[in-house]
Amino acid sequence: MVTRVLDGLGLYCEGRETVATGFPSLDRLLPAGGVRRGSLIEWLAGNASPDDAGGAISLACAVACRLAVPRQGDQSRASQAATIVVIDRGQRFYPPAVIPWLDAMADATGKSGGRPHLVVARPSRDDDELWTIDQALRCPGVAAVLAWPRRVHTTAMRRWQLASRASGAVGLLVRGLSERWPVGEPTWSDAKVAISPVVGEPDADLAVRRLRLSLAGGPWSGSEMLEERSTELRLDLTSGREATGRHRMPARPAAPVAGGGLQAGRLPVEEVVCRAS
Repeated sequence: MVTRVLDGLGLYCEGRETVATGFPSLDRLLPAGGVRRGSLIEWLAGNASPDDAGGAISLACAVACRLAVPRQGDQSRASQAATIVVIDRGQRFYPPAVIPWLDAMADATGKSGGRPHLVVARPSRDDDELWTIDQALRCPGVAAVLAWPRRVHTTAMRRWQLASRASGAVGLLVRGLSERWPVGEPTWSDAKVAISPVVGEPDADLAVRRLRLSLAGGPWSGSEMLEERSTELRLDLTSGREATGRHRMPARPAAPVAGGGLQAGRLPVEEVVCRAS
């Protein structure tokens, strides 16, 4: 039974490019060894503050930045997509914390002046939010869609899966801000990753956030296939990458989500107010 299911997953994923997240610990945890173009990933926030979902939004945003960097030598539509769409209904997203991450990604690949685009959409209703995510995932120029929807039903998840598969965009859905989803529950996403802050001795570096990640589900039915897999990583908030060394910072940098609302200033951020009707 297990062999047949895994064979089916291999056929489903055949031909889709797998992109490294920039976090070796996370890549080793994900079944594909990275994030597949045209897929959904769910990030489950456990006992977390409402501001940043225990680091889940920060980590998902860092992965989105990596997905939005065009791949050199690959002219396929999905690999050249360079736009990140953030669905920010609660007005928690803080763009100035993310712009340095995008600059660092562009500099690392030698794309001078080629910083990925960041679009922030602010739907006002549940239906608008679901519709905005669906439309963003259908756009061929979008590399990643980051959202933390308040309410999601199976039909919407299936529509998002089909939309992302058609365009090559990756949906990064943070769950758990207002609801709880059973571990091992069947899903339309490639993987569910549970994220929680590491409790204990604080990190000596104020710019580093320690997170514990656990594989909590995937596109299978039943919990018998779910192996106990977990890891820890240290997220560098100054670069959006996995921290490898230690250096003290004078103050804690801002996370991509803050209670102060949107403060785009003069940064190249597009803000969109979406209505489905």
